[in-house]
Amino acid sequence: MEWAALILGRAMAIAPAKLGELWESRELLTNLVGKELKLRYKSSVLGFLWSLLTPLLMTGVFTVVFAIFLRIPLGEGNFATFFLAGYLVWTFFSNSVNSSVGAIVGNGALVKKVYFPREVLPLSLVLSQAVHFLLALLATSPLFLYYRGFHPELLPAIALGLVLLVGFTAGVSMLFAAVNVSFRDLQELTQVLFLAWFYSTPVIYPLIFLSEGTARYFLPLVLANPLTWYVEFFHQVLYGIPAIQGANPLPTWPDLRTWAVCAVWAAVALTAGYTLFHRRAVSFAKEV
Repeated sequence: MEWAALILGRAMAIAPAKLGELWESRELLTNLVGKELKLRYKSSVLGFLWSLLTPLLMTGVFTVVFAIFLRIPLGEGNFATFFLAGYLVWTFFSNSVNSSVGAIVGNGALVKKVYFPREVLPLSLVLSQAVHFLLALLATSPLFLYYRGFHPELLPAIALGLVLLVGFTAGVSMLFAAVNVSFRDLQELTQVLFLAWFYSTPVIYPLIFLSEGTARYFLPLVLANPLTWYVEFFHQVLYGIPAIQGANPLPTWPDLRTWAVCAVWAAVALTAGYTLFHRRAVSFAKEV
């Protein structure tokens, strides 16, 4: 763990000054987030209703394919709500990173002309996607309430889980954005990378499904995937713990192991991404 300590020490050394710069640039960050929200639905008839329609349409497609045709075992549970709980997490993460990977290169003219904390560019994209995540979660909440019940005691867990997820996503987004400045092929490779990443994340199948037969050989790989733990976190607070047979337990607070792993991954990703981004930022104007 020496490498983690070195990264953390480096980040803590530069964090106070950079945090001060980010705070001074909060108005710019707010404006960029607002611009991203407006641009996404510009000239769209339905506007923010797509935050509801997109996850519901995808849920319908995956439910037909995996619940009806392929019959993913969920006991007496409801596949649509199980899938939706994980898919909202995946959509937020993938959209954030895929849009952030070109954040510096796509704003090359601005980076060359004006000085501002470069972190603002990927962070604005992550925060705008967080708004979409909240809108989608709010819009689809009636489905969770109908099938999984009302559990107000879990609202603090949902809020804290979102903070951890945003921290992890921001770290990965800054890392991808920084690397893409020198390695432009990364922007194309992410399409293939995220396809493999999606199927190695338990969004369309329960983690317990990998505990039997030949599937168990893939369990270590899936558990090594950091996004698995965030998907499992929201599965537990929005859906419950899925079972292959019988009734599925109702939503509950995530277990201590899930909390710990999510917190560690958020700290590592944010620290590593921020450190690399900060070191590379000094040459962005020359490279773009």
